[in-house]
Amino acid sequence: MISVVIPAFNEGKNIGRVLSVLETIDMIDEIIVVNDGSTDDTKEQALKHDVKLVDLPKNQGKGKALKAGIDNAKGDIIVMLDADLIGLTEKHFVNLVSPVLKDEADMTIGIFSGGRKSTDFAQKVAPFLSGQRAIKRQFLENIEKMEVSKFGVEIALNKHAKKNKLRVVNVPLENLSHVMKEEKLGLIKGFYARLKMYFDILKMGI
Repeated sequence: MISVVIPAFNEGKNIGRVLSVLETIDMIDEIIVVNDGSTDDTKEQALKHDVKLVDLPKNQGKGKALKAGIDNAKGDIIVMLDADLIGLTEKHFVNLVSPVLKDEADMTIGIFSGGRKSTDFAQKVAPFLSGQRAIKRQFLENIEKMEVSKFGVEIALNKHAKKNKLRVVNVPLENLSHVMKEEKLGLIKGFYARLKMYFDILKMGI
C-alpha cells in the first residue's frame, strides 16, 4: 500500500495543482494532506480533492507536520511530496516509487532536473535537501530529531539512512521544480525565510 504525505503551510495557491495530478495515479492508495496551521485557504483547497486531511491548529514546522501525516498513514511505502510542485506528472511519481516498490532501494530521493535553473542549481549543490522521497515505512521508525526539526527533516532522513546502511537511490525528476520562497513571500521576506531554513538545517548537522 502506498501513502502520499504532503505537509502544507499557506499553499492554497499551489496544492490543488499537485493534488489534481496525484488523484489520477492508480498506484496511490491514499493521499494525506497535513494542513500545518495555514492562515490561507489551504485546507479548503485540499478538501476539494479526494484526500485525508490532518488539520494542525497552529504552525508546527515541516518535521512535526510530516510526522502527523505518517502517523495517520496506512501504507507500507510512504511518499513525501512538497505541496508547491510545478510540472508534476504520473511519470515523476512512478519513477520515484518504483525502486522502493521493486525492492531495489529502501529510500529514493527525487532530484529536480531540467526544470527551473534556480531550483536545479540548489539541488545539484545540495541534493540531500530534496523533499521528494519514497521510503519503506519500517525505516521511518524512531528517526532522531525528525519531529522536533522545522526544516531538517531531509537531513534527519539522510543521517538515519547512513546510520542504518539503507539502500538509497537518487532519482532524476525531469522538468519538475517548485515555487521559490521569494515568489511566495516577496524578495526580502523570502530571502530571510530561506536563511532561517538553512540555519535550522545547519543546527541539525549535515
